[in-house]
This record gives sequence, structure tokens and C-alpha cells, in this order.
Amino acid sequence: MSKIVIFTGSYPQIKNALYIATHSCSDDPITIAIPGNHDLFKFFQAINEKVFHNTINLIYLEPYRARRVTAKGLKKVFYVLPDIIGERRYLNEIFDKYFTGLKRAEIFFSSKCFCPYTFYLLKRLSKGNKLIHICDPSMDGRRVEKFTPTNIIDWASLIILKLVYGRGIAIGKIPYTKFPCMSDKFFNREVDKVIDREERNEMMKDFDLSQYKIFDTGNYSVIYFDEGLMEASYTKIDKNTFSRELAEIFGIILKYFPEKEIACKYHPGYPGDKTMIKVGDVLPDFIPAELLYNDNVKMYLSGFSLSIANVEKGLAVSFADLITFIDEKLKNQLREILIQNGKSKILFPKSLDEFERILIDVKQQEK
Repeated sequence: MSKIVIFTGSYPQIKNALYIATHSCSDDPITIAIPGNHDLFKFFQAINEKVFHNTINLIYLEPYRARRVTAKGLKKVFYVLPDIIGERRYLNEIFDKYFTGLKRAEIFFSSKCFCPYTFYLLKRLSKGNKLIHICDPSMDGRRVEKFTPTNIIDWASLIILKLVYGRGIAIGKIPYTKFPCMSDKFFNREVDKVIDREERNEMMKDFDLSQYKIFDTGNYSVIYFDEGLMEASYTKIDKNTFSRELAEIFGIILKYFPEKEIACKYHPGYPGDKTMIKVGDVLPDFIPAELLYNDNVKMYLSGFSLSIANVEKGLAVSFADLITFIDEKLKNQLREILIQNGKSKILFPKSLDEFERILIDVKQQEK
């Protein structure tokens, strides 16, 4: 049978990777490569040990530390060329260490965007191996547009991307950000098979993630999923205002649930400011939200995290309309993405009074 390599770059892709690993018929050890997300690597280490009995070959691809990122002012310019040469050499070393000589393998990946390391390695692995794309759930309902540079900074960014990762990489954009993305030309020419959204959902409709619930996560009535809104460059939320609004929201929650029944789960890889919420227990960042869902939880709360979009059984509540955004158009776009991806109904209270009524209803249902 063919060797199996799975590139997994983000948490929404976990289900894809676990399905392939569980249903593979390969006689060789399966390889899962995780570029740049150490929390994701920690999760797979735990799953590999406790579920797969260390039969999976895990590879963590440490990001290259470009000096221009931390340099200030004009010093950035002087580091551009050394960084390009250094990162290109580093990527070549990664390929030589882990993938030299790999032939006739099935290479699965979900990231068309955001993950240039995956692109670089796929480009080299496309010769003599079969590339299979299984659609990334986080991109369901999102249309990625090609971004054409219009100023010298964007042109420089694109040129650097191509010099480091090679031809075939481009820049894509969705309403609130732009990012590295493999070009349609490369994708159409080199990818041998595409498992689209419909086929993926049909294929995995009976795939149960509960077998991977190996973590002791306590017993909570309310779980808050933080998505790092303060840290996201595109949101531009005033910290003092956001802190006050969160305090008001959690103040209402505390009227109906004791602090010991409240938990906060921060975004893996990009933890938010953990000092803003002063109530409840903090769960380990690296545990996926899907493995925290259970019948004891009365409410899952967030702003725009897909963690509440993926709730299939239980009450999912977004405080999108309870916080102040500088850009209301952006807030509405993020809310629509959440609705489009929702696997069950998500409540969007328009006021604190409406939010409190939701909690009153929850408590009455317990009686």
C-alpha cells in the first residue's frame, strides 16, 4: 500500500487528519507534519501516545526566525536578503531531513492558504507522489479572492514570498485580511485529487471524535472560547471598552452560575490576554474545542470563534452584538461567517437584558 503523509496546519483540520489516520490501509507508519503550530503538535503528541500507541510519525516544522521581523526602521531592509537566503536554506534542510527519497506516497493536505511551508514542501513532493486536497472546514462558505499588489510594500511582500517559497505562491484575501496562498495554476496542475466539502462531509458523517476525548477537562456549565480579538490586527477593538463589556457579560453569568462552573479556553497558538477575564478556570490551550463539548455544559459562549459554530448539541451564544467594534461592517461580516458555518442555531442577544433572559431560561430548564 502507499505511504501516507498528512499536512495539518490548523485546528479545524484535525478531524480531516484523524479520519485519514484512522481509516488508512497503509502498511507503513503514517506521517503527520505540523508546520508552525506547537499547540497543535502537543495535541497530536497526546493523541499519538494514548490512542495510536505512538505508531504515528509526527513531524513538527519549527518556523524560521527571520531577523527582519523584530528589526526596527531601516534595519529591516538590510535583513531582507539574508533572511531570504537563510529561510530558503532552512526549508531545503527540512525537506532533506524528512522527505528525501519519498516516492509513490499519498500526500494529504487541507491548507491552500495561510501555510507557505506546506506549499513549499508540496511543490517538491508533487514529483513522484500523489497530492490529495481535502477541504479545510474553516474555509467552508468563504470565497478567497486573488490579491493583486497595488503599492510597493505589497509588491515587495509578494516578491519575497516567491523568492523564499517558489513560483506558484500568491497572495489571497478575504474581507478582513490577506495571506500567502497557493495559486490556482499550481493547484489545478499539481493536485491529483480534490475531496470537496460535500464529499468530505459524506465521507465523515459517521466519524465520531468522542474516541479522542482523553483529557480530564473537569465539569463546567459555561465554557467561554476566546479567539484573541484584542490581538487580531483587523479588529481594532479598544481594550478598555472591551474589558468593561466582558466584565458586564461575565457579571451576568455569575448571577446564575458559580465561578467553579465557568471555564475559559483560549485560542491555541495565539492566546489572548488572559488577564481580561478574572473568573473561572483556564483550560489548556492545546485541547480542541470539539473535545470539550459534553452534555453537562449549559452554554458555549464566544464572539466569533468557530468553536461555537461547531456545536451540534447544546446552546451556542455569541456576544457579537454586546461588544463595540470600530468597524461595524467587519463585525457583520464575521457574524455572517459564523452563521454560515453554524452546525446548529447560534443565539445573538442584542442587549445585556436579552443575554440575561437566555441565562434565566437555561436555569429554568434545569428545574
